[in-house]
Amino acid sequence: MRKVSWFVAICLVATLGCTSVDNKHAKKIAVPLNTSLFKAVTPIVSEQELYVLTKLQQKFFLDFYHQQINKGYLPHKAIRGFLESKLSNFTYYGKTYTATKAMSNNSGNCMSLAILTTALSRLVGVDMDYRKMHSLPVYEKHGDIILSSSHVQSLLYDPSFVPKEDTLYLNRPGIVIDYFPEEGNIRSKIVDENQFLAMYYVNKAAELYIEHDFDNAFSYAKEAYRLDNESASAMNLLALLHKKKGDEVSAERLYLAAIESTDTNISVLDNYVNLLKSQSRFDKAQKVKKQIESIYDPNPYHWLEKAQLARYQSEYADAERFYRKVIKLAPYVKQAYLELHEMYLLQGKKRQAIATLQQSLLWLHEPKQKKKYKKQLYQLSQTI
Repeated sequence: MRKVSWFVAICLVATLGCTSVDNKHAKKIAVPLNTSLFKAVTPIVSEQELYVLTKLQQKFFLDFYHQQINKGYLPHKAIRGFLESKLSNFTYYGKTYTATKAMSNNSGNCMSLAILTTALSRLVGVDMDYRKMHSLPVYEKHGDIILSSSHVQSLLYDPSFVPKEDTLYLNRPGIVIDYFPEEGNIRSKIVDENQFLAMYYVNKAAELYIEHDFDNAFSYAKEAYRLDNESASAMNLLALLHKKKGDEVSAERLYLAAIESTDTNISVLDNYVNLLKSQSRFDKAQKVKKQIESIYDPNPYHWLEKAQLARYQSEYADAERFYRKVIKLAPYVKQAYLELHEMYLLQGKKRQAIATLQQSLLWLHEPKQKKKYKKQLYQLSQTI
């Protein structure tokens, strides 16, 4: 099976800002794109369109907001109160909506919620940022395409905070907007406005790619790359699109640029391996495959994702290595133990399954789950 995997913009994330490319991203020379292969069919959604709310929606929010302020709530907490009534129908799945549609539908994926959060914060002048989170991967399968989502939190800052002179602050006081908090989530980096906007355009491009609308997908992916030419996700998708149109030379250039970028994305290497194999460049493919395992990626969930995909493809030796990598990197990720033990059982390796399950007990804190696996451990032990 040909695997296509990239981070679809994500999950509770959002924001934006000016559409100009900041200096940090402008220093790198972008890979030339073969624009002659694609035709723009529909204009892309602009930043202004993305965050606009109807007058009725603005009134609805502002009425609630001012009631909260009159009760003594600070502005950022008033926004949170409004959003809390809308979190239940936002998930990893679903469409990426504009702020208007997200509010009218009261649903969408996590990026939709972040977009709505941004629209509301801009309306009342509350500063915000976005922080990526390492979390359990969530998949959507569409034919031979597998999408994996990453997770981002929105940070709303306290506008009443006034820093004192000669005082060092590690964090600016504020609150986290996160519809999907999990104990296993690990904080990563802050995402700036251009980076997030690029993530939105990648997300839209991915949706269009799934629908085989490659021309419009290219328009969105190209805009993402313009905003953030260090985005491995944008380059990965652009490479896939060039390959679809038969330009494997440009696709390879984009893969190589993504590999050299500061944005770690193991899926880029996987897709590059697939390109090399399709060209019968097996020696090079093997070298790149080895390069994947030597990469230092502190996100254990990237390796868990690779383990799960390898297991899905019955590549058990690779899956075992990646599960072990997760356990070494982050021994508290109990999912790795449980899935590895299940894989051992599929292979009839009962002793390894027992040893792995025993290891997992140290990290199982939920009483019912711990009891379940202790019982399974006892039953397994009786069969040897």
